[in-house]
Amino acid sequence: MPHAILAIDVETANRDSRSICSVGWSLLRDGEVIETNQLLVNPEEEFDQRNIRVHGIKPSDVWDAPALPEVLETIYPLLHEVDLVIAHNASFDMGALRKAIAKYDLYTFPTIEYGCTVKLSRKLYPRLPNHRLNTMAEYLNVPFIHHDAAEDARVCALLMRDMLLRTGIDNAHELHRYTSVKTGVLSY
Repeated sequence: MPHAILAIDVETANRDSRSICSVGWSLLRDGEVIETNQLLVNPEEEFDQRNIRVHGIKPSDVWDAPALPEVLETIYPLLHEVDLVIAHNASFDMGALRKAIAKYDLYTFPTIEYGCTVKLSRKLYPRLPNHRLNTMAEYLNVPFIHHDAAEDARVCALLMRDMLLRTGIDNAHELHRYTSVKTGVLSY
């Protein structure tokens, strides 16, 4: 696995997915998770109690946090050094990023190609009762705190590693071709 893959997860403040209040990431390089991190984000929007119950992030937690443009600047260098960005249920995470990029008019956001570990896991682990991230963490036998963006990203990266090892494929793009799962593109 001589390639770099960046797993990303976002949590949102309310039902509008552009209201990102946390970004987590985990970098998988040469088959090893070498970095996992998370930054809180001031979404500059109201929080819903429902979302707070899911991830535990309250408005007081993000009052002094930077807004999304500043947080993304931290991640930009990683986006340029990876072959693929992945997320577990990428349609949500990439959709949230797409809406937030538009909200802030971030014309500097790089075009990224992304894959979805939910779609891949449905193909490669068909006998599991479901393919939610907590189920996948249990299957991989890794400790896990659900809806913590860094933890979600780490398990996503570990899942990708397991899928590559299980199939003997050393490239995330090839794994998508092998499973007939299409990658997507996020661009501004």
